[in-house]
Amino acid sequence: MKKATKMMVLASALVVSLSVGAGSTAEAAKKVNVKSVKVTVDATGGSAATKKSITLTKGKKAKIKATVSVSPNKSANKKVTYKTSKKSVATVTSKGVITAKKAGKAKITVVSKKNSKKKAIVNVTVVTGKVTKVALDKSAATLKVGASDKLTAKVTSKGKKANKKVKWTSSDAKVATVDSKGNVKAVAAGTATITATSTDGTKKTAKATITVENTVVAPVNGKAVTVEVEFSDVTKAQADIDAVAKFSKDSKVVVNLDGKDYTAEVVNGTVKINGKAISESEKAKNAKKVTIKTTIKSDKIASVTAFAPASVKSVKIGTVTFTEITAKSFKIGDKTYNYTVKGQNIEVEADAVEVLKGLGDVVTVK
Repeated sequence: MKKATKMMVLASALVVSLSVGAGSTAEAAKKVNVKSVKVTVDATGGSAATKKSITLTKGKKAKIKATVSVSPNKSANKKVTYKTSKKSVATVTSKGVITAKKAGKAKITVVSKKNSKKKAIVNVTVVTGKVTKVALDKSAATLKVGASDKLTAKVTSKGKKANKKVKWTSSDAKVATVDSKGNVKAVAAGTATITATSTDGTKKTAKATITVENTVVAPVNGKAVTVEVEFSDVTKAQADIDAVAKFSKDSKVVVNLDGKDYTAEVVNGTVKINGKAISESEKAKNAKKVTIKTTIKSDKIASVTAFAPASVKSVKIGTVTFTEITAKSFKIGDKTYNYTVKGQNIEVEADAVEVLKGLGDVVTVK
């Protein structure tokens, strides 16, 4: 009887153990959720293109990149298998490398190992024609930051139905970018190489060197321009007002208080109205808007633009108003421009040609 009881206990324990184990396994399986399998294919030797189909020259190779969206996001859950519909046309390895065998069409099916229902297809067309040369309409170009240019690729091929499409890439997208049609955009000063590569697997290339330069604002010697500097708090700005007056080519400047002009004199470096410093003037203390207007030589423009103490609200030179000025940037309208001052010149890291034309004939923009 005791023996029979022990056997029943052991049997019950075994059943419980198996049940728990089965439950754990089922629970673990449920935790892996494959949402999708997406693919791209490329035959240029670079990063995968965005297309799901490719036309390859017989004997050439391409690489499939599979992206599996899965939870948990672990590499073990992202594994896939590759299968071709026609080995005589195109084969594929376990790593997604396609080899074109003969003219025709084949489909490469990419399947998730964790969920066979999640799959993607790459359409492969194999042709006998091939690209023999890729050339560009220009080998080099110099652009200002923010400017654009277009490169045109001429593709030479032989044989039937050659794939003459090219893939465009930039060696440094921080300097210059290029889109799928060869349109180049200058981003920042520097040099970048734009490459056009055949996509049929022959990997024929052509390159163009793009040099990007800053816009340079240079003064025209002897020219004068009107400058207006508005201050946010005149009670704290006497030293800053005096500093602006130092750029003036005259001994007198105009101080505008709430829309009314007052002629002020610069006495021993201090701007005064009726013999009193601005900081001592009751009219200035009570003013809601205070501006100093004067005329400077164009070779002082860089100095005034870079003059940005906390009390300065804006600087207007000619018809161009600079706001939010710091040692490295300013705004014109609602756009921010980075800049550096080099001697009398201002180098602007943006396509500021149009807005800076408002400085009139006192500067050249190049």
